[in-house]
Amino acid sequence: MSETTTFELRKLKSDDVFPMFKIISKIGLKEIKESLDPATLGKIATAFKADNEGVKGDDLIYSIGFSVILDLAQIVICNLPSCKKEIYSLLAQVSGMTEKEIAELDMVTFTEMIVAFFKKDEFKDFIGVVSKLFN
Repeated sequence: MSETTTFELRKLKSDDVFPMFKIISKIGLKEIKESLDPATLGKIATAFKADNEGVKGDDLIYSIGFSVILDLAQIVICNLPSCKKEIYSLLAQVSGMTEKEIAELDMVTFTEMIVAFFKKDEFKDFIGVVSKLFN
């Protein structure tokens, strides 16, 4: 059983936006946008129908959606290592820990910290406001 480190994340503020934008820009936003382009989604649907003739209706929609999610996850996972320093820096900034302390956290605690960051109300509000740019 691993030992977990406790942490506390402060309320997010305007100064936290800048490292978040840097991470978002490195995570492959352009590739994600291209993956969600209607023409690309149409090609995926056509190819999927051809490969899965017996699948219809909701099962087909679910399968295509799952395929798209896997593509998006692959983009993020491939680009995540290029964001390592920025992620450590942001987590250190909001937790009061040093980047070195963040880097030395056990995997469970580090993952819990990332999840806690994404669950913060301020982060959800930030995403809601930023998404208005795409409407």
